[in-house]
Amino acid sequence: MPRGLGSRLLTFAAVALAAAAAPAAADWLVTRDGARIETKGPWKVEGRRIVFTAPNGTLSAIAAAEVDLDRSAAETERVRLAAVAPPPPEPEKREPVLRLTEKDLPPVQLTPEGEEAPAAAAPASPLEVVSWERTENPATDGVEIFGTLRNNGPNAVTSPTLLVTLHDEDGGLIATADATVNAGAVPPGRTANFRAAFPGVVDFAEARFDPRGNVYATAPPDSGEEDEEGLPVEEPLAPVGGQEPTDQELYESDEEAPPTA
Repeated sequence: MPRGLGSRLLTFAAVALAAAAAPAAADWLVTRDGARIETKGPWKVEGRRIVFTAPNGTLSAIAAAEVDLDRSAAETERVRLAAVAPPPPEPEKREPVLRLTEKDLPPVQLTPEGEEAPAAAAPASPLEVVSWERTENPATDGVEIFGTLRNNGPNAVTSPTLLVTLHDEDGGLIATADATVNAGAVPPGRTANFRAAFPGVVDFAEARFDPRGNVYATAPPDSGEEDEEGLPVEEPLAPVGGQEPTDQELYESDEEAPPTA
């Protein structure tokens, strides 16, 4: 074999090995509907189809009519330029205008992990629902709740209000209603009756109550009987028909009682 030919063959073999070791540059095909297909190495037009190698090494083909050759060439060139583009310059480091240390910061009270920070407690209402019962109301296809509020505080509560909420077995809210309280003020230790209507509600698992009112300081009574805690003693209601009156009967009796002379 001539020396020149042997040297050229060795050079060609070295170039081929280097090309095989280097990863093939990725080209791109852009279809007419805008889809992008990455190819391993350049793609080739063969008649009515375009032959290319997929990134996983599989030889594939696509109809030439489905490919935008101009956009494919432009996309391939854009990707190649982006690959060789120099990295963006690092932002210039600037000295901070103001330096703060721990001495400049106010002390912070840390909350242990897994615990919630304590929230400001709202003032508790002296009103409490001491009893309630539900009744069916066929006229509204719903239920009504009758009950009794008691003032457990030392001062009178004026303009009492009561928000009643009904919940299902999972605690989900079903309905809400503002109850009607049959008293404009509840003296200390006294009670008032209420009624809340829920038309269209046929069943619930739990009722929750949120009583509110304006606390008004009053002087202690000058006369009359008092209990051990110094609160005025209420006379018990007479039983109706030999039984204790229900909350609904208490509400209606207080609401319909004629004024005393």
